[in-house]
Amino acid sequence: MNNVLDFKGKEIAFLKTGTFPFRGYQITGSENLVLLKKILKISEQEYNTYVTVAKYSDIPRFPINPKEHWEQFREWVKIRDQTITRIDFMLDFDAEPTIQGLEKAWADVKTAFFMLFKILGEQTKYLTIWFSGNKGFHILGKCRVTTTAQDLIDKQLEIAKQLAPLCPTLDTSIYDTARLRKLLGSYVYSKNFGKTRVIPIANDKEFKGLITAIKTKNNKQYFEDKTLLRTNNIDITVIK
Repeated sequence: MNNVLDFKGKEIAFLKTGTFPFRGYQITGSENLVLLKKILKISEQEYNTYVTVAKYSDIPRFPINPKEHWEQFREWVKIRDQTITRIDFMLDFDAEPTIQGLEKAWADVKTAFFMLFKILGEQTKYLTIWFSGNKGFHILGKCRVTTTAQDLIDKQLEIAKQLAPLCPTLDTSIYDTARLRKLLGSYVYSKNFGKTRVIPIANDKEFKGLITAIKTKNNKQYFEDKTLLRTNNIDITVIK
């Protein structure tokens, strides 16, 4: 089951390989998610599910009809930043989608966590690590918007640039208020690893378990059995 709290108040999007994403949707629970997939005719197809890094005070219920949907969505895009109440703290580590690539990304995650204690102090304990399902990992947290969403994104970019020289797989190009990331707990269709899932990886032991599952082709049972943790609701206020 997906982490329902991860998509409340956020825009959700679906992406099939080689196509533009279905954007501009909002759902309130697992039942709505199933219904939306049926409406978009993607229930039986391979796709990845994304949410915005931003949480909004109000997202319109856009029509399903594509012509009406995109017209109203484009109008909302003009003012959506003004309605952002929280935004994810996010570091994205991307490497080659191979075992060796994941090992490099994991090494950078550990380096970043060590350095984040120097930057964020004790608030680092509120961050969580997630396997992205294919090329690497996310370090995630929550930030309340006290000035503007863009100001918060800019400060996150500053932190990422401080870490980048020590973490080669860290992507510093992702800092945009409209950024999407994979929905926590959702299934991911990887050409290299098969059907995986966005799951928490807390330490070296859990990382080794992930690698073993991928190497032995035991993906299905491993990912289905993985327990999701609840994302921490504490704000990282030090970078406000």
